[in-house]
Amino acid sequence: MANFIKDQVIFRGEGKFRLVRVQEDVAQLENIVTGELSSHDEADLLEEYVRGYLRTVNSRQYQRPPMHNAFKDALEAAAPPAKQGDFETRRRVNYLVALDRMDAFNGSRTALCQAIKKIGIDLDDAKPPHITTIYRWRRRYQIAQFDVRALLDRTGLRGGKGKSRLDHVVEDIVHEKIETAFLNSKRGTAEDVHNATFLEIQRLNTTRIESEWLKVPALRTIQRRIKNLDAYELAVARYGEREAQRRFADQLCARKVTRILEIVEIDHSPIDLVYTDAEGRAIDRPYFTVVFDRFSRCVLGFCISSAGHGVHAVFEALRHSMMPKSYLRERFPELFLGWPCHGWPERLLMDNGREFHAHAVVDALTNLGIVCEYAGSRDPNDKPFVERFLRTFNYSFIHKLPGTTLAKVHQRVGFKSEDDACLTFDKLNEMIHVWIASVYHLRPHKGLSGRAPIDVWKESAVAYPPVLKCNADDLSIEFGDVAECALQHYGIDFNTFRYVSTELLALRRMLPAKQKVLVKAPYENAGLIWVWDPIHSEYIRASNSNDQYNNLTIEQEKTFKREYANSDPHKRTRANGEEMIREMAKTAMQSKKLKTRKRGARQAHITSKSANRPNPAVSEPQNVIPLGALNLDLDELSDFEVESINAEVKDEK
Repeated sequence: MANFIKDQVIFRGEGKFRLVRVQEDVAQLENIVTGELSSHDEADLLEEYVRGYLRTVNSRQYQRPPMHNAFKDALEAAAPPAKQGDFETRRRVNYLVALDRMDAFNGSRTALCQAIKKIGIDLDDAKPPHITTIYRWRRRYQIAQFDVRALLDRTGLRGGKGKSRLDHVVEDIVHEKIETAFLNSKRGTAEDVHNATFLEIQRLNTTRIESEWLKVPALRTIQRRIKNLDAYELAVARYGEREAQRRFADQLCARKVTRILEIVEIDHSPIDLVYTDAEGRAIDRPYFTVVFDRFSRCVLGFCISSAGHGVHAVFEALRHSMMPKSYLRERFPELFLGWPCHGWPERLLMDNGREFHAHAVVDALTNLGIVCEYAGSRDPNDKPFVERFLRTFNYSFIHKLPGTTLAKVHQRVGFKSEDDACLTFDKLNEMIHVWIASVYHLRPHKGLSGRAPIDVWKESAVAYPPVLKCNADDLSIEFGDVAECALQHYGIDFNTFRYVSTELLALRRMLPAKQKVLVKAPYENAGLIWVWDPIHSEYIRASNSNDQYNNLTIEQEKTFKREYANSDPHKRTRANGEEMIREMAKTAMQSKKLKTRKRGARQAHITSKSANRPNPAVSEPQNVIPLGALNLDLDELSDFEVESINAEVKDEK
């Protein structure tokens, strides 16, 4: 069976050939340029055609051979469907098909004109084509061998569309002023370009005779020139090359993961809500630190903190994400929450904030066997999932609560967030637990093909179960500030405090003189540190020689030392660290100024880790017996003596 016809022109690679003859499945080709003859098996030529090496035309535009002898059948078979912007082409096809069905082309010219008018009425065409136009369409279609593309509307290609009609001198001036007055200015406008062009043309016209004066283009002409500028060129002029490259970079997909905990993302965001204290006073807008699993889109853990989003918030969120959520049944017994997401991540993806680059964070994650990775600067595709979750968290949940600040200042019209605020920190923490465990984890996720995040987690956890790689106490030790300190005969000096223990004295005897040791200091308790014993490969606990700093955070002890130094001598003998901080935080949080209340929240170190404990800033001492009946001068007694008296009275009762 012949697949080629005589004298057919074909292309093989870059060569152009003419088919001379085909005999017994052997085709003879003639090189049109050199005239050289060559013989080829027809099967080989067909294989070359399939591979694309042999082509019947030298471009993608092809000429379709006649397929039908009947004019009507060809039009009906090849007529394209009507599309937006292609009405004129469809109109031409409709007229030719209808006229052919009426056999109008075989009649007189008058009959054809009447048929055209009748078809115009049927097609609701207010202005039917002239009979000459119909003949031109029909002749063009026949010459094209019944290819319907001959009827395509090409009126947009007429004339000088896209070509400038301005004088070449004026055109050069316009381009120059666009470069200087628009692109080189961060706030340039079309009016600036028009004014600069007007002044330049006026200057040139002073050296020309009146008959050769240049005409100033209209403002609309300038606006069209600016609209046709390259988007990248405009972005470079407006925002700089770095920002332009970011906007027009190849937005490839984020790295793929195949299991849970393979890549875990962490990030901060302010919560768009102001919480209150027990008396209803607006306190602060806390920060939300979340740890997010990329594979399952589950929330592994979080930390809500009014003390900022520093290293302590990172450690609290990581600890919450790694440890099982066994506290839910005890803390929220009536909610029946289930949150099985926990475990050690393989890689932790962070941004370039200072708290993530802290030596304490890097050292802790390295000791726990977690790889630290940092997202590229100004690269939103590096860790997009946690960024999108934070938006969902605020927009889908927080913005519906009373006291929300919304996302932008201009959206807060007609209300004040401080006046509407009514949720306490504990209630906000409880509601976030409920939303994550009962709403977000259970709703279908578009990025998971409509599956719920918790279902994806459970399915992957069967093949890759989460592993607890160290003890909970070891995790508490690692999540602390890290430093190297000299081991002295009296202990260790760290953070202006002195820490001592009997184990340190024994360790000093076994180490070389003036040996430095590794120290881990918890952020939430300035009363102790952990010292690494390189001989026995374990941590040694050392306590603060001044016990009044126990259970104070680093920020609290700094505040206490500053206030203690400025206080009167009598106050020094009466107050300990916890009481002073409690009184300072309570006083600050009762202030009328929001700034002062925020400072009080930071001093009280209000975080989700201690959210369900009694608030030290507002709680009152319990089991205290009135001492008025004892006829004692309370001002002369220290707090320790008062507590001792209360204990004795309680024992007697």
